[in-house]
Amino acid sequence: MIVKVGTFNLNNLFSRFNFQANINQVPESDSGGITIAFDEGQFAVRAFMGRLIKEKDADDTAEIARRIVHVMEVDVLAVQEVEHIEILKRFNQEHLNGLYPHIALVEGNDQRLIDVGVLSKLPIGKIVSHQTAVHPEDPNTRVFGRDLLQVEILDSNRNKLFTLYNTHLKSHYVPFGQDPVQGAINANNRRRRQAEMVSEIISKMERPNSRFVLVGDMND
Repeated sequence: MIVKVGTFNLNNLFSRFNFQANINQVPESDSGGITIAFDEGQFAVRAFMGRLIKEKDADDTAEIARRIVHVMEVDVLAVQEVEHIEILKRFNQEHLNGLYPHIALVEGNDQRLIDVGVLSKLPIGKIVSHQTAVHPEDPNTRVFGRDLLQVEILDSNRNKLFTLYNTHLKSHYVPFGQDPVQGAINANNRRRRQAEMVSEIISKMERPNSRFVLVGDMND
Protein backbone atom coordinates (compact mmCIF):
# COMPACT_ATOMS: atom_id res chain seq x y z
CA MET A 1 0.00 0.00 0.00
CA ILE A 2 1.41 3.37 -1.03
CA VAL A 3 0.74 6.25 1.35
CA LYS A 4 1.80 9.77 0.40
CA VAL A 5 2.92 11.88 3.37
CA GLY A 6 3.61 15.60 3.39
CA THR A 7 4.36 18.43 5.80
CA PHE A 8 3.31 22.09 5.71
CA ASN A 9 3.84 25.04 8.04
CA LEU A 10 0.47 26.82 8.06
CA ASN A 11 2.18 29.99 9.34
CA ASN A 12 0.04 31.19 12.25
CA LEU A 13 -3.35 29.58 11.66
CA PHE A 14 -5.20 31.45 14.39
CA SER A 15 -8.90 31.72 15.15
CA ARG A 16 -10.04 35.31 15.59
CA PHE A 17 -13.10 37.52 15.15
CA ASN A 18 -13.14 39.73 12.07
CA PHE A 19 -14.67 43.02 13.20
CA GLN A 20 -14.66 44.59 9.72
CA ALA A 21 -17.94 44.87 7.84
CA ASN A 22 -19.68 47.01 5.21
CA ILE A 23 -23.24 48.30 5.49
CA ASN A 24 -25.22 50.39 3.03
CA GLN A 25 -26.96 52.66 5.50
CA VAL A 26 -26.96 53.30 9.23
CA PRO A 27 -30.51 53.72 10.64
CA GLU A 28 -31.37 57.04 12.19
CA SER A 29 -31.06 57.19 15.96
CA ASP A 30 -34.80 57.84 16.42
CA SER A 31 -35.58 54.54 14.65
CA GLY A 32 -33.60 52.54 17.12
CA GLY A 33 -30.20 52.65 15.43
CA ILE A 34 -27.75 49.82 15.79
CA THR A 35 -26.41 48.67 19.10
CA ILE A 36 -23.59 46.15 19.31
CA ALA A 37 -22.51 44.95 22.71
CA PHE A 38 -19.64 42.62 23.53
CA ASP A 39 -19.53 40.76 26.80
CA GLU A 40 -15.93 40.52 28.01
CA GLY A 41 -16.76 37.06 29.33
CA GLN A 42 -17.42 35.83 25.79
CA PHE A 43 -14.04 36.60 24.25
CA ALA A 44 -10.41 37.22 25.11
CA VAL A 45 -7.81 39.48 23.53
CA ARG A 46 -4.40 37.87 23.13
CA ALA A 47 -1.08 39.49 22.35
CA PHE A 48 2.50 38.28 22.06
CA MET A 49 5.46 40.57 22.77
CA GLY A 50 3.14 43.59 22.66
CA ARG A 51 1.52 42.73 19.32
CA LEU A 52 -2.14 41.78 18.88
CA ILE A 53 -2.59 38.25 17.55
CA LYS A 54 -4.90 38.40 14.54
CA GLU A 55 -6.71 35.95 12.29
CA LYS A 56 -4.75 34.67 9.30
CA ASP A 57 -5.14 36.59 6.04
CA ALA A 58 -7.94 35.07 3.95
CA ASP A 59 -6.02 35.20 0.66
CA ASP A 60 -3.01 33.53 2.25
CA THR A 61 -5.21 30.80 3.72
CA ALA A 62 -6.86 30.19 0.34
CA GLU A 63 -3.47 29.89 -1.38
CA ILE A 64 -2.24 27.41 1.22
CA ALA A 65 -5.39 25.34 0.75
CA ARG A 66 -4.94 25.37 -3.03
CA ARG A 67 -1.39 24.08 -2.71
CA ILE A 68 -2.42 21.33 -0.30
CA VAL A 69 -5.34 20.12 -2.43
CA HIS A 70 -4.01 20.58 -5.96
CA VAL A 71 -0.22 20.43 -5.64
CA MET A 72 0.68 18.22 -2.69
CA GLU A 73 -2.24 15.75 -2.93
CA VAL A 74 -1.09 13.78 0.13
CA ASP A 75 -2.86 11.11 2.16
CA VAL A 76 -1.37 12.23 5.46
CA LEU A 77 -0.43 15.86 6.14
CA ALA A 78 1.63 17.01 9.12
CA VAL A 79 1.08 20.69 9.92
CA GLN A 80 2.77 23.27 12.13
CA GLU A 81 1.77 26.62 13.65
CA VAL A 82 -1.88 25.86 14.41
CA GLU A 83 -3.55 27.49 17.41
CA HIS A 84 -5.82 24.59 18.40
CA ILE A 85 -7.69 21.59 17.01
CA GLU A 86 -10.93 23.54 16.49
CA ILE A 87 -9.34 25.94 13.98
CA LEU A 88 -7.63 22.99 12.26
CA LYS A 89 -10.99 21.25 11.87
CA ARG A 90 -12.51 24.48 10.55
CA PHE A 91 -9.65 24.89 8.07
CA ASN A 92 -10.23 21.33 6.87
CA GLN A 93 -13.97 21.83 6.42
CA GLU A 94 -14.04 25.35 4.99
CA HIS A 95 -10.87 25.38 2.87
CA LEU A 96 -10.09 21.71 2.15
CA ASN A 97 -13.73 20.62 1.72
CA GLY A 98 -13.38 18.01 4.45
CA LEU A 99 -10.62 16.21 2.56
CA TYR A 100 -9.16 14.78 5.76
CA PRO A 101 -11.69 13.05 8.07
CA HIS A 102 -9.12 12.20 10.75
CA ILE A 103 -7.41 14.99 12.70
CA ALA A 104 -5.03 14.99 15.66
CA LEU A 105 -3.52 17.84 17.67
CA VAL A 106 -2.28 18.10 21.26
CA GLU A 107 -1.72 21.48 22.92
CA GLY A 108 2.02 22.11 23.36
CA ASN A 109 4.27 24.50 25.28
CA ASP A 110 4.61 27.47 22.93
CA GLN A 111 3.85 30.92 24.40
CA ARG A 112 2.13 31.91 21.17
CA LEU A 113 -0.02 28.76 21.47
CA ILE A 114 1.09 27.43 18.07
CA ASP A 115 0.98 23.65 17.93
CA VAL A 116 1.67 20.77 15.57
CA GLY A 117 -1.05 18.52 14.19
CA VAL A 118 -1.93 15.82 11.68
CA LEU A 119 -4.62 15.63 8.98
CA SER A 120 -5.21 12.17 7.54
CA LYS A 121 -7.39 10.40 5.00
CA LEU A 122 -6.51 7.17 6.81
CA PRO A 123 -7.65 6.27 10.33
CA ILE A 124 -5.54 7.46 13.24
CA GLY A 125 -4.58 5.16 16.11
CA LYS A 126 -2.59 5.93 19.23
CA ILE A 127 -1.59 9.56 19.78
CA VAL A 128 1.36 10.39 22.05
CA SER A 129 2.64 13.82 23.10
CA HIS A 130 6.27 14.25 24.16
CA GLN A 131 5.86 17.86 25.29
CA THR A 132 7.14 17.11 28.82
CA ALA A 133 10.51 15.75 27.63
CA VAL A 134 13.63 17.42 29.03
CA HIS A 135 17.26 17.44 27.93
CA PRO A 136 20.06 16.48 30.37
CA GLU A 137 21.72 19.88 29.86
CA ASP A 138 18.60 21.66 31.17
CA PRO A 139 16.57 19.13 33.19
CA ASN A 140 14.22 21.76 34.66
CA THR A 141 12.94 23.05 31.31
CA ARG A 142 10.77 21.29 28.75
CA VAL A 143 12.94 20.94 25.68
CA PHE A 144 10.19 21.23 23.04
CA GLY A 145 8.72 24.68 22.52
CA ARG A 146 5.86 23.10 20.58
CA ASP A 147 5.86 19.30 20.76
CA LEU A 148 7.03 16.08 19.25
CA LEU A 149 3.67 14.58 18.27
CA GLN A 150 3.59 10.82 17.69
CA VAL A 151 0.63 9.47 15.69
CA GLU A 152 -0.14 5.96 14.46
CA ILE A 153 -1.53 5.78 10.91
CA LEU A 154 -3.81 2.79 10.30
CA ASP A 155 -5.28 1.02 7.30
CA SER A 156 -9.02 0.56 6.76
CA ASN A 157 -8.96 -2.55 8.99
CA ARG A 158 -7.25 -0.53 11.74
CA ASN A 159 -3.94 -2.30 11.38
CA LYS A 160 -0.95 -0.04 11.93
CA LEU A 161 0.81 1.01 8.74
CA PHE A 162 3.45 3.26 10.29
CA THR A 163 4.06 5.86 12.97
CA LEU A 164 4.38 9.53 12.08
CA TYR A 165 6.41 11.96 14.20
CA ASN A 166 5.72 15.65 13.69
CA THR A 167 7.77 18.43 15.28
CA HIS A 168 8.64 22.11 14.93
CA LEU A 169 12.14 22.95 16.12
CA LYS A 170 13.34 26.28 17.50
CA SER A 171 13.54 29.07 14.94
CA HIS A 172 16.53 31.34 14.25
CA TYR A 173 14.53 34.36 15.42
CA VAL A 174 16.20 36.58 18.03
CA PRO A 175 13.82 39.01 19.80
CA PHE A 176 14.48 42.72 19.42
CA GLY A 177 16.57 44.02 22.29
CA GLN A 178 18.57 40.83 22.78
CA ASP A 179 22.21 40.52 21.80
CA PRO A 180 22.03 39.04 18.26
CA VAL A 181 25.19 36.95 18.65
CA GLN A 182 24.27 35.44 22.00
CA GLY A 183 20.67 35.09 20.88
CA ALA A 184 21.74 33.06 17.85
CA ILE A 185 23.94 30.86 20.06
CA ASN A 186 21.04 30.23 22.44
CA ALA A 187 18.67 29.42 19.57
CA ASN A 188 21.13 27.02 17.99
CA ASN A 189 21.73 25.27 21.31
CA ARG A 190 17.99 24.93 21.90
CA ARG A 191 17.47 23.50 18.41
CA ARG A 192 20.37 21.07 18.90
CA ARG A 193 18.93 19.83 22.21
CA GLN A 194 15.53 19.39 20.59
CA ALA A 195 17.03 17.40 17.70
CA GLU A 196 18.96 15.20 20.12
CA MET A 197 15.80 14.47 22.11
CA VAL A 198 13.86 13.67 18.93
CA SER A 199 16.54 11.13 18.02
CA GLU A 200 16.58 9.66 21.52
CA ILE A 201 12.80 9.37 21.79
CA ILE A 202 12.40 7.72 18.40
CA SER A 203 15.25 5.32 19.17
CA LYS A 204 13.42 4.27 22.35
CA MET A 205 9.97 4.06 20.75
CA GLU A 206 10.86 2.24 17.53
CA ARG A 207 12.55 -1.03 16.67
CA PRO A 208 15.19 -1.27 13.90
CA ASN A 209 12.61 -2.77 11.53
CA SER A 210 9.75 -0.45 12.52
CA ARG A 211 8.02 1.68 9.93
CA PHE A 212 8.03 5.34 10.89
CA VAL A 213 8.57 8.78 9.37
CA LEU A 214 9.83 11.99 10.97
CA VAL A 215 8.51 15.21 9.44
CA GLY A 216 8.01 18.83 10.42
CA ASP A 217 9.59 22.25 10.29
CA MET A 218 13.20 21.76 11.36
CA ASN A 219 14.18 25.42 10.91
CA ASP A 220 17.53 24.35 9.51
